[in-house]
Amino acid sequence: MPEYWKYIGTVTLPDDLPTEVLNEWKETLKAEQSRIYANLQTKIPNEIAFQDRIADASSDEFENFLQSVGGRWNADVIKLKQRVKLARAYNDWKTGIDNAFGEGGYFPDRVEQKANKFKLMRYVLGAVGYRADPSDPFGVWNPVVMGVLLMRGDTRPLRYLDANDSFSGTLESVFDAVKGRLITPSIIAHGVYACVMAKFADEGNQTAIRDQILTDANSIIDELVNLALDETHKGTGYDVTYVLEWDDTADNVKVTVTDIHPSS
Repeated sequence: MPEYWKYIGTVTLPDDLPTEVLNEWKETLKAEQSRIYANLQTKIPNEIAFQDRIADASSDEFENFLQSVGGRWNADVIKLKQRVKLARAYNDWKTGIDNAFGEGGYFPDRVEQKANKFKLMRYVLGAVGYRADPSDPFGVWNPVVMGVLLMRGDTRPLRYLDANDSFSGTLESVFDAVKGRLITPSIIAHGVYACVMAKFADEGNQTAIRDQILTDANSIIDELVNLALDETHKGTGYDVTYVLEWDDTADNVKVTVTDIHPSS
C-alpha cells in the first residue's frame, strides 16, 4: 500500500538550556512566593487540616502501595511508622513553610541554588521545541510535536523542517477535527515522556529498559491515534502510524509518522 505522506524527525538535544528559558523559570517562580504561601495557609490552616489532607491522605495511599510488597517486608510496621511520623509532623511542617515562603523566607535563594537542576529541561525541549527564537535550530517545533501537528493537517511545521527532519508526499489531515484537537495533548505528553525517559535510560546503559519504554509508549500512542482518526482513515486499507524508535546513529529517539492509503 502506498505512503500518501511520511514524516521522519530525530530528537536532538540542545547543548544547554537557553538562558532566557532558565531566567524566565527563576523569575516566575520567585515571583510566586507570596501566592504559594497564601495558598498553603488557606488549604492547610491548622493541624486538623494537616492531619486530614496531608498526613492521613498520604498514609492511606502509602498503605495501598504496600499491599503489593513481598512477604520479606513487615508491611504493618512500615505502615505504622509512616502514619505515626506524619501524624505528629504538623509543627515541623508549619515552621518549614513559614521559613521558606514567609516574609524574608529563603525560597528565592533555593530557586537560585537549584537552577542547574532545571537545566534538565533541555531533554524536554529536544522533543517539543522552543518558540521564543525561531532562528534557533531548536526553535518552534521539534519532532514529537511536529508529527502530531502534521497529523492534524497543520502545514506550519513544513516551514521549519531542518537537517533532523524529512517529509515526503502530500500532506493531509488524518484526524477528526474535534477528536484530534482534544487528543493531541495526550499524544504529545506520552511522546515527550517516552523520549526523555528513553534518553535517560540510554545514558545509563539500560538499553533493554530504553527499548521497552518506547514499545510501551507506542502501544498507548497507537490507541490514541486510532481514537482521533477521521472516518476516512479508519477505512479498509488505510493505515496511520506514529512510531517512536531508537536511532543508534543519532543516539536519540526518531519519530516516524506515516499516512498509508489503500492501493488504487
